[in-house]
Amino acid sequence: MGEDEQLMALVAGGDWTALERLLVRHEGPLLGFFYRVGCEPSSVADLVQGVMVRLYDERHRYDPSRPFTPWVYGIARNVWRDHRRRAARNRVDPVGDALDGMPSSVPDPAERLEQLEEADWVRRAVQRLPEDQRLVLVLRHWQGLTYEEIAETLGVPLGTVKWRLHDAMRKLGEWLAIGRPRRPRG
Repeated sequence: MGEDEQLMALVAGGDWTALERLLVRHEGPLLGFFYRVGCEPSSVADLVQGVMVRLYDERHRYDPSRPFTPWVYGIARNVWRDHRRRAARNRVDPVGDALDGMPSSVPDPAERLEQLEEADWVRRAVQRLPEDQRLVLVLRHWQGLTYEEIAETLGVPLGTVKWRLHDAMRKLGEWLAIGRPRRPRG
């Protein structure tokens, strides 16, 4: 049993310290997950908090013989879907500008602008993907889950995960090849 699974067993017993340790371990990856699936930067911290609240509320449903990571990303997916539904009811754009507040290590403003434009262009292409393909892409390439963990997280067969990822990459390749922004030289 891994550390996360051990911590979850303690959380199931009502241990708040274990919950805090899980939050510290998973806060960054969950922030990245919500950011990459298209949530506005101003709401990602609230969504992570929502995951932790649900994690605690559903602590008795966790099976310690199963890996923790797919379980927590399953909760994150549900929190994200609920957020999107609320945003749609309130007529709020859930995508927003995902590049606000990004730290820069590039000193040259022209280079920084070019990087921001390219990142925005890729982000928009990812946002065009159907939800099921976007989730698989984000969970695999940015969250680092295995195909098996993604299948467990989403409750779909392994072959479906592989196909969704393949199709997402094919679509992105086509879209990115067609619409690549080009900056004038000189």
